[in-house]
Amino acid sequence: MPDGFRRCCLFVALTLLVLAGCSEPAVEIPKQSTPIDPATAGTIRVAVSYQGAPPAPKPISLQSAPACAQAHPEPVYDESLVVAGDKLVNAVVWIKGGLEKMVFAPPQEAVEIDQIGCLYKPHVISAMVHQPVAFLNSDSESHNVHGKPQVVDGWNFIMSRKGSRQEVTFDQSEIAVPVGCDIHPWMRAYVAIAPTPYHGVTGSDGVVELAPLPPGEYVVAAWHEKLGTREQRVQLAPSGSAAVAVTFGEK
Repeated sequence: MPDGFRRCCLFVALTLLVLAGCSEPAVEIPKQSTPIDPATAGTIRVAVSYQGAPPAPKPISLQSAPACAQAHPEPVYDESLVVAGDKLVNAVVWIKGGLEKMVFAPPQEAVEIDQIGCLYKPHVISAMVHQPVAFLNSDSESHNVHGKPQVVDGWNFIMSRKGSRQEVTFDQSEIAVPVGCDIHPWMRAYVAIAPTPYHGVTGSDGVVELAPLPPGEYVVAAWHEKLGTREQRVQLAPSGSAAVAVTFGEK
């Protein structure tokens, strides 16, 4: 074997070994959660409100896609800021701090977000790290699901068949990842990836309950796509119930 060829083979082999040595180890997903004593567990009830007069909702034009427009005989409005009474809808609530010494097995059941009438339903979802997130397409229209995160890996795939389903998972927390369709640019949603199973998205009552939690001191956070993030510290007594009020909007 010529010396030049032998040196080339050796260089390639060494390069492969170096690359293999530099590869990141696989993340081990917990199969069991740290036990929580039900006798001392409690609940944190988070109420998210909006102070002041919210801006009038903006109508969305679907006329560039006739099939999308036909699915909505009534006007369609932007969901980036929805207020019911004084309750803020579509705010993500989660435990940001206080559970670092505990581990949690991710739920096996997927959190679903559908594409119906060329809109994402629901507009905001939350899931835990390593929990499946399922995108569905209930439309005859083709959509591409384009996630644009800052922390986790991005994704972009086509869903061209009605009834199709595609699952993704995430190995890190990120609150929250914007998702859109490049075919229908008004389509926008958010996927919040929480570090623990204690998370939720506010509905028309503006409330998320986080339970069962062991007693301790926690940092509770609330995020909204237009209004940013608020944090509060809260002390939860054994078998206790703590109320947290988070206010966004005008000062």
